[in-house]
Amino acid sequence: MTYTDARKERARKLILKRHLKSDIRQMERFLSDKTSVNNYVKSKIVNYKELDAITDTYNNIYMKYDELNSHMTYFASGLQSLGLNKGEFVGIFTENNGRWCACEQGVLRCGAIAVLRGSNAPVSELDYIMSHSDAVGLVLRDERLFNSLKPYLSKYNFKFIVIMFKSEKDTNEYENYPVYSYEEIIEKGKNHEFVEPVQNLDEPCLMLYTSGTTGNPKGVLLTHKNLVSQFYPVDLGFKSKPGENTLQILPVWHAYEHIVQLYYLSSGCHLHFTTLAGLKNDLARYDVDTLMSVPRIWEALRLGIFQKLKQTSPLVYSIFDFAVKLSITYKIHKMYSERRITNKKTGYHTLSNLYHIAARSFLKPLHMFFTNTLYKKIKNTVGINFRASISGGGALSMKDQLFYDAIGVNLREGYGLTETSPVLTLRYVDEPNYLGCCGKPLNATEVKILDMETGDELGIFQKGVVNVRGYQVMNGYYKDEEATKKVLSDDGWFNTGDIGWLTADNNLVLVGRMKETIVLSNGENVEPVPIEEACLESPYIDQIMLVGQDQSSIGALIVPSEEALKKCGILAKDLKSGTTLSIKNHSLHELIKKEIETHIKSKQNLKAFEKIKQFEVIKDNFSMENGLMSQTAKMKRNNIFEKYKTIISNMFNKTEK
Repeated sequence: MTYTDARKERARKLILKRHLKSDIRQMERFLSDKTSVNNYVKSKIVNYKELDAITDTYNNIYMKYDELNSHMTYFASGLQSLGLNKGEFVGIFTENNGRWCACEQGVLRCGAIAVLRGSNAPVSELDYIMSHSDAVGLVLRDERLFNSLKPYLSKYNFKFIVIMFKSEKDTNEYENYPVYSYEEIIEKGKNHEFVEPVQNLDEPCLMLYTSGTTGNPKGVLLTHKNLVSQFYPVDLGFKSKPGENTLQILPVWHAYEHIVQLYYLSSGCHLHFTTLAGLKNDLARYDVDTLMSVPRIWEALRLGIFQKLKQTSPLVYSIFDFAVKLSITYKIHKMYSERRITNKKTGYHTLSNLYHIAARSFLKPLHMFFTNTLYKKIKNTVGINFRASISGGGALSMKDQLFYDAIGVNLREGYGLTETSPVLTLRYVDEPNYLGCCGKPLNATEVKILDMETGDELGIFQKGVVNVRGYQVMNGYYKDEEATKKVLSDDGWFNTGDIGWLTADNNLVLVGRMKETIVLSNGENVEPVPIEEACLESPYIDQIMLVGQDQSSIGALIVPSEEALKKCGILAKDLKSGTTLSIKNHSLHELIKKEIETHIKSKQNLKAFEKIKQFEVIKDNFSMENGLMSQTAKMKRNNIFEKYKTIISNMFNKTEK
C-alpha cells in the first residue's frame, strides 16, 4: 500500500468511526424503552386492529390484527395454565402457516424460549433438538409429525404437546401423552388469568439451529436485544407501510423468514401464505407489494417467465429476449456513468465516462419503450410489480440481478447468518442499486476484513474473512463453549466464515466460504460457488459441486437436467438399471463438456487453475431425502464427497494417467 493509499484508508476509517458513534447513539435511544421482542411486536400491532393480518387459504386461516393479538395472548395464557414458566424451552416444529406467529409469540409472552425447526426435518434431528434444547413442551404442525415422533416421546416428560392442525376424530393414539389441539389451548387461555412476566432485552427468547451441513446442528441462542435491534435499521432500508400485501413462502424456522414476518407484523402488513406449488398462482392472485425470498425462488421466476413466453409465442419470446439483453446493456452503461460499478478499484476516467454516457443516451429510448410496454405487461401478468423486494439466504446470481434490474423490478440483496439474527448488510430500496454486492452494514453494525492467514485487518478491495460486530450478534452456541470460542472473540467480533471484501463505498462483496474453499496441491485457493453458479446458467446442468482438494486441478460432480437427458435419448428407466452411481453416455458427456466451456468463458477474470478439467455425470439429485442437502437447501459437501469418494478418486486418477 502506497503512502497516499494509506492516508485515504485512514481517512475512510475515521469517517466510518464517526458514523458508527452516531448510529450507536440512535440505536441506544431506540432500545431504551424496549423490554422484549414480544412486547415490541404487541405495542405495534395494537395500532392496526381492523387491518387484515393473516390470509392462509391453504389452512383456511383469516385474521385481522385484533384477533391475532388476542390469539397470541390466549395461547400464552393457555400454556401458562399447563405449567409453562419463564426461561423454559418450547420446541415449535412446523412449516410456514398462518398460525405459527400466534404460537411463537404466545410462547414468548410467557417469557419462555421458542425453539424453531421444520416439521419436514429428519425425525432423528428433531429428537436431537428436543434433547439438546431441554424442551419442556412441543408445538407440532400436525398429527403426521406426532406419529413420526411418537417412538421418541416416551423418554421425555413434556408438560404439553400442542398440535396446530389436529383432526376432530376421537383416537387412542394420544393416550399417555398430554396432547392438545390449538383450539383447546386457546379455550384454556380464555379461562385462565394470564400473569405477564417481567422481561428484559438481555434474556434469551429464541433458539434456531444451524443447517448442519456437517454433524449435528448447533443451537444458536438469541436474545430479545438481538431481535429487537433488527427492526429499526431494517425499516430504514425497506420502509414497509400498514396495509401492504406480502407473500410468505420461506420456512419460518429460517432466521431470515423469521425476522421478515416479525418485521411485517410490526409494520401492519397483510401477510399472505403460499407454497412452492402455489407461488405462481398466488403472485397473480394477490396484489403483492413486497416479497422477500431466496435466490432459487428468483431464479425459478425468471426461468418461468422465459419458459411461458417460449410456449405461448416464439415471436414474443424472441422480442422479450432481445429487449432484456438491450436493457441489461443500457443498465450497465448507466451504472458505469453513475459510478456504481462494485468491482471498480481504480478511478473513473473522463473519456470512459463520456463513452458510457453516450451509449446510455443512445439506448435509453428503446429501453424506456420496452419498460412502458412489454415489461409492464409481463410484470402485471406474473404479479411481480413490487414496490420493493429483497433476496437473502444465499448469493443471488449476477444473471438474476441483471435481469430483474433490466425489467424494472426493485430487487435488492441482503446478507446475514443465523448467528446474527440474521441481517448484517442490506442494499436499501430507496438508494442507488449497486449490483454484485450485498449492501452496506446496517446501522450500528461493524464489518472488517481479516487476512485468512495472518489475521491482520485488510483495506478496501482486499479479499479476506468477513468479521462483524453489532447488537444482532449472538452471545454464543447453546451448551457449546468450544464452538463459540472458535467464532466469537472476547470483544464481540464474530467470524462469519465467509470470504469477501469491502468497496470504497463500504459495500460488502462476498465470494465464498472458508469451509468451501478448495486448496489445490500447488497451494492455489479456489472459491467454488461463483464457478458453480456460472455453470448452473446452463439449461442442461441441474446441480453441480466442484471438487479437487489437494489435487492438481479442479473437477466436478454434475447432475444433468431432464432436458439434457431427453436431448441425449436417456430414459428414466435406464438410470434405475445397474448399480453404478454415474452415467456413462458419450453424447451426454460431450454435451455437458460443451456447456461447461461455454458458461465458464462468460466468467470474467477466471484464472487457469480455476477451470474445470474433469467431471463425472451422476444419476441422483442432491436432496434432503438422501441426506445431501440441508434443510435450507444448501449442499452438504462433506456428505456428497463421502458418497462419491470412489468416483472422485477415479476421476483424478484417470487424469494423472
